[in-house]
Amino acid sequence: MQKKINRSYKLHRSYKTYVFVILLFILAPACPLFGAEVSGTYSALFQNRENAAGNKESVLDNYLMLDATNIGRPDISAHVYGKYGRDLNDDFSDSSIYYGYLQYKTFQGATDIKLGRFPMETHRFLTVDGLSAYFRPAGLVGFTAFGGVPKYLDIDPDRFNRQFSETGGLIFGGRVFLQGIENTRAYAGYSREWKGSDAYRELLSAGGGRDISGNVLGNELKVSLDASADYNEASSGMEKATARLFATYARKLTLIVEADRYDVKNEYPEGRELVLSMLSDGREDRVFYTLSYNITKRVSVYQSSVFTYLRMPDGEWQRGTILKGGFGADYVRELGLDVDVSVYRFESFIANASGISARIKGRPFRSWIVESGVEAVHFDTPFRNDKFARTVTGEIGYQPKPKYKVALFVERSDNPEYRSDFRTGVKFDYNFSFSGGKGGQIR
Repeated sequence: MQKKINRSYKLHRSYKTYVFVILLFILAPACPLFGAEVSGTYSALFQNRENAAGNKESVLDNYLMLDATNIGRPDISAHVYGKYGRDLNDDFSDSSIYYGYLQYKTFQGATDIKLGRFPMETHRFLTVDGLSAYFRPAGLVGFTAFGGVPKYLDIDPDRFNRQFSETGGLIFGGRVFLQGIENTRAYAGYSREWKGSDAYRELLSAGGGRDISGNVLGNELKVSLDASADYNEASSGMEKATARLFATYARKLTLIVEADRYDVKNEYPEGRELVLSMLSDGREDRVFYTLSYNITKRVSVYQSSVFTYLRMPDGEWQRGTILKGGFGADYVRELGLDVDVSVYRFESFIANASGISARIKGRPFRSWIVESGVEAVHFDTPFRNDKFARTVTGEIGYQPKPKYKVALFVERSDNPEYRSDFRTGVKFDYNFSFSGGKGGQIR
């Protein structure tokens, strides 16, 4: 019952989004009449799935991305990306506009102003309805500023509950950054989120980096060093801190090393690989590295590890580790074949597991693409009686022209997240564009 109440509320909250999506389809072909160049991508995904409990789901997801340039003048453009989804079994639908803004951008980006809904590059799940401005005047210093209403993307196992939520507050901030010094980066910033008289997030941020290159034993060595930190005045603590090294040698050997500290519950960067992170109170110390080597132009091997130390809600600290290695072979041009194989080991207080995965992508004929994958996991200390989990996937795609592709897929999984299910469906991607002027045509 509660689930249906939540869905009804979010459906009511999203009615403006539905209207906006409909207007997009109506206005997009009309943009060329104003001299604009319009390009975009429409993607549709229909899937049926049935899990081990017998629950069924039939979902149709539609994604639309539009970019309109030269709207009246070369430096004005508009950009929109949104989704409309429908669960056919429950007769429920939802929609989201991930971003939609007008942009004024001068030559070489010296001035860049956005008005509307735009994502924040510094926060994976934060979008702002407001205004942002980026200025790069002549000299060594540039600056940015932004302000508006923050909207956070809710993370929920049910994808229909992954909606933007409002805090009811406001946000503003900006950065001052160094420019014009070769191979050197630096910035200092400030942002404040508040509601009424209470500031619940007030960040002081700073960061910098340096690129170094030279010759070692007759081969080129390139090294990039970067570090950043965000201090939250509202909680009197370090919210995020990161140090990163990226190095390449002889264009064959690559090393990435990163150390992070997080102390924020409502943000999960892409780098946090462990599902265990979702169970913590937000405090996490993490170190990872990836070492890869190109044996030939087509074949490479790699090894990576993640070491995580998390604080649980009860105050106890727990460890999590991932060790992974594998190889890849890219013979798409010669044989129409791409292969990736990896093995890994996962250890934590929840479970210990070992696994292997393989993916093969081939193009047996010019317009046909075939993909298949398999993953098998063995649990040492599982939460359930069976000690194995496996996933098998297959996809056949037809792409006679670069502008569109249609594919049928099937998946049978019993994966480490304990969601045993069977899934089938079809995907469709279409890239389109409209030429400018009154004689503009779709192409």
